[in-house]
Amino acid sequence: MNTDRPNLDRARAFTRSVGPIGIAVGLAISIQGLLLLPSPVAAFQPLAYGLVVLLFGWAAYARTESVPGRIAQWCVTLVFVGGGVWSLMQWIPLLWGPHTASSGENLSLIALWLTAGPALLVPGVLAAFRPGWTPLIVVPALLSLTFAAMIGYGALYLLGLPDGTILMAMERAQLVGVSAFSMIFLATAGYRAIVLWRS
Repeated sequence: MNTDRPNLDRARAFTRSVGPIGIAVGLAISIQGLLLLPSPVAAFQPLAYGLVVLLFGWAAYARTESVPGRIAQWCVTLVFVGGGVWSLMQWIPLLWGPHTASSGENLSLIALWLTAGPALLVPGVLAAFRPGWTPLIVVPALLSLTFAAMIGYGALYLLGLPDGTILMAMERAQLVGVSAFSMIFLATAGYRAIVLWRS
């Protein structure tokens, strides 16, 4: 009989199967970001992105009943809640700061922070009060982060900087590396999903 009830055992098997590749990809991006930190194009962003992928991969794999799983769960909670609070704090200077919200650019920023604040706080609160949901929360976040990074860094490599600045070889290597590692995670996660769906 067909049912809409989700198969949580299969979902958990999927999170545990993609967790190690998330850890490996996050570690590779973090090392690359650390080695190429002097690059003015990406600066700290690849390092921070790699560390988040590493953390989320760890949280996807670890069992929340275990000590490492609980540590990962609380780290994930801090990342989401911290990002949500920081986003909400951006409302104050945007709405009541010295620059009024009359320009289109400021209105776009306000819309971004209004969306980002609650969007980050909700999964953070869920992870805090429902630890067992943490792997199910971080895997969609991993998929969206890696997809955005693959497209964003790939486009920056292909199109270059908006001001026309020529990218150095080191900077181009960094952009290719982040985009390629992100694509590896997506391809592996897609393959694991197909295998589990057919089993």
